Amino acid sequence: MRNFAIHGGFTGLAASTRVRLARNVKGYPYRNLTPGQQNEIAQKVWDAISAAPAVANGLHMTEVRAGSQEAMQLIERHMISPEFAQRGGHLIASDSGDIAIMLGEEDHIRLQVMGTGLCPKECMQTARRLAELIENRVPFDYSDKLGYLTACPSNLGTGLRVSVMLHLPVLTQTGAASRLVSWAARQGLAVRGAYGEGTRAAGGFYQLSNQITLGRSEDAIVDKMVEAATEVIDQEKKAREQLRAAGEDALFDRIARAAGVLRHARLLSSDEAASCISDVLVGLQMGYLTGTEADDLIEAEQDTRPALIAGNPNERDRIRAEKLRQVTKDLRIAD
Repeated sequence: MRNFAIHGGFTGLAASTRVRLARNVKGYPYRNLTPGQQNEIAQKVWDAISAAPAVANGLHMTEVRAGSQEAMQLIERHMISPEFAQRGGHLIASDSGDIAIMLGEEDHIRLQVMGTGLCPKECMQTARRLAELIENRVPFDYSDKLGYLTACPSNLGTGLRVSVMLHLPVLTQTGAASRLVSWAARQGLAVRGAYGEGTRAAGGFYQLSNQITLGRSEDAIVDKMVEAATEVIDQEKKAREQLRAAGEDALFDRIARAAGVLRHARLLSSDEAASCISDVLVGLQMGYLTGTEADDLIEAEQDTRPALIAGNPNERDRIRAEKLRQVTKDLRIAD
């Protein structure tokens, strides 16, 4: 059972949701903090959380060393940003990674809550409760005119970033996904690869997130994200049905081949695994395949990324294939 587990709809099309709040502690500089100041902030935040034992019992604080293997693994799990991995700092997190609070990123506090499926409202509720718990004992820098003050002006106001990980393989295949970037910009949103800005959309996975944090309420930002994500999901569904109508044999063949690879391969690179998982997810959602849950397959893909498996490349490929064979052992063509 996951601590603080949050689940939403459209699992497989919306793989996950993340809500992140940026906050800074009053009385400390935003840049060039001394190690002593960083430790003070971390301890103050941890003490504030510890004042609520029911919450603190599910969390722990550790120090993440810059550039360490642990940092790379935490990036793979989407618990920390690449910038935090380079800087190092304190991390307060649940064992499952559903809650992760980076202390010492661009802002003093980057509090994030993750859930499976499309669940921005539920993640926002948990993030808001945690932020209020901290703010009750640790005063944040706040302006009546601008809202919460942040190191980067793009985060001013709510300090809120809502991201939804969308699985859009057919829109990617048809080239329509490239048009999402300009569409999103007109909506005040951004489309990025699975690991954020500057990363590629492996397996057809994209992050859709808000760009505007100032002049809008938290609830308005969340509602906009739900509306936009639902619209993109509808477009992917329509594209899949169009592909089915245009040539079902070719679509079925690709899905069946991917299922065969996952069920029987003895070596699987991360890129090939992501591609096959993407095709199998389409097969499950369109009714061609059965016997495996979409969220189990998504979790397996996340757990078999390179930094999360020990050994040389060949050994990692062997372990990845073994784990995916286990997850897909009951996968079969639907009747």
